[in-house]
Amino acid sequence: MDESVFTLLLKTAQGLTLFGTLRFSIDFTQPVDPAQAANAAKPGTGDVASLFSQVQQQATFDLFAYRIDGSVTIPFVTGLRPVPITGLALFTFLGPPATFITSSTDPTRNLFFQWNQLTNDNIAGGLVWRPGEPGELIFSALGTQLSA
Repeated sequence: MDESVFTLLLKTAQGLTLFGTLRFSIDFTQPVDPAQAANAAKPGTGDVASLFSQVQQQATFDLFAYRIDGSVTIPFVTGLRPVPITGLALFTFLGPPATFITSSTDPTRNLFFQWNQLTNDNIAGGLVWRPGEPGELIFSALGTQLSA
């Protein structure tokens, strides 16, 4: 598993601008089991299957989910210690990742971070620091990958 490292530029709606670092690696050895997501489409009380059968053309595409683990460091927010994150990387059959969805594994430093790959070296997304708490901060994020 190769580690990807991005420098981050984070900005709030109020104009607070901070720098940070994102590190993560994707575990391609074992896809995440999509069974829980598939349960929502099973025939049942809502009978989603009967609704789909009425559609003239069924446009479907497959997403492949892989586990990612990493860390985020924003010195003026998280302190100097990295905040561990874990989540999913969603891929289509051919092409770059569709999106990355992560959250903190440290309950005392709670954050959610979602980003998309713009180019091979650039990402954009959003980060929420301490969601639901009085000190909640919402950042838009831009990142550039560092060369290996």
